[in-house]
Amino acid sequence: MSKINMYKVVFSSIFFLLFVFTVLSLLVSQFSSIFSQLFLILTYDERAYDSIIDFFCFCGILMSIFYLIASTWWDKDVLLQRIVSVIFCIGFIFLLTFRLSTEKTLDFTILGFVSDSGFERLSFGEILIKNFQSIVISGFVYIFFVILPLIFFGFGYGLNTKNIFGKYLDFFCPSINICIIALFASGFQAYYDKSNTFLYVDFFIFCLCLVLFLRVFLMHKELFGYYEYANILLMIIGILICLLCSNIISQAQDYYNAKEAFYLLVFLGWYGEWMYKSLSKDFHVK
Repeated sequence: MSKINMYKVVFSSIFFLLFVFTVLSLLVSQFSSIFSQLFLILTYDERAYDSIIDFFCFCGILMSIFYLIASTWWDKDVLLQRIVSVIFCIGFIFLLTFRLSTEKTLDFTILGFVSDSGFERLSFGEILIKNFQSIVISGFVYIFFVILPLIFFGFGYGLNTKNIFGKYLDFFCPSINICIIALFASGFQAYYDKSNTFLYVDFFIFCLCLVLFLRVFLMHKELFGYYEYANILLMIIGILICLLCSNIISQAQDYYNAKEAFYLLVFLGWYGEWMYKSLSKDFHVK
């Protein structure tokens, strides 16, 4: 019997809680006339999802500090990992400080791909400029947490672990569990009533990622365990609910706050994953 990965248990549980919170808010908004504005209110700046993002940033700081202390206390030979954790710790501190000290005065179209009558008349270049931050974040997650890992898993493009560079790339590669949750986060969007060209590009990339994931799922069953199958089920349910509640999502001016919360959870999941791995007794990179 394989040993239980406690980190995977904790991470999947946190994802489940955020998933249930989001799904219930969407369903209540969709089917209740009294609470029809619930999801819209929760996604406003300085409301629930905005606070969740701040909390995740704080968790990133605590994780970094704990890792630096634990790796030093247990005398682990993880110099590169310590450097990376210091960099991310500084990044989380800067991000949290910036978020808490800066008033949210940006136009909502910068942070969310939503329906807007004026937005439909913008050129693709203007849309790119207005949504630059969201495009960068979504692109980063697509490339490093979905597309590249799924290509490695699905097409057998193994990394050359005979040299130190290949070993570290293999070490930092996200697991299939992280890819599943990143895929759900990318699929958290309105599936119709799209207001601009970029939304269709985003949808096309998401569909491409689903095809890549299906290939991995069919050809490499050894990558999947109980929690992977459970998260796949949640991903399917979540996508169907997003499809059902697309009108609610498209009406939420700041719905990207909810998407960013899942994105940040994905990043923290990957961050803690390699921390947990490097602190294990049998870890070594030579």
